Amino acid sequence: MKINFTKSQYDTLIKLVQYGYWITSDSENNEKFSELEQYLNSYAMDFDVKGIEYVKEYGIYDLSRELEEEIHEVIDQYEEGVFLDKLAYYMARKEFAKESKLKELNQEEAFQRILELEEKYHLYIEENGLDHLKIEK
Repeated sequence: MKINFTKSQYDTLIKLVQYGYWITSDSENNEKFSELEQYLNSYAMDFDVKGIEYVKEYGIYDLSRELEEEIHEVIDQYEEGVFLDKLAYYMARKEFAKESKLKELNQEEAFQRILELEEKYHLYIEENGLDHLKIEK
């Protein structure tokens, strides 16, 4: 099978592979992912894509610092969003656990209440950032 890509599509594919590789880099399939990444990176010269170069010393195709920074900027934004979503979720679950000891709700009411609490924490974080959060004993 043969797949044809435009330069723009190839550039996008390389970035998608890097995003995925970042997430899976600690998995047991890391070697398979690394092989595919290297295979795809090896076509950078054919597509005249800047930002990937062959490093003879290590025998690999590596990203330039500029491309790596561009990719990590997107990854950092994603990770921050995931962190804030999870923080709001866990804070809502914690508050709901306290509330549910006082009042019993059916499954639909409980789900709705957790969503309300999550929204409350999302809005708080959006308005105040993390500056006012603290851990108390």
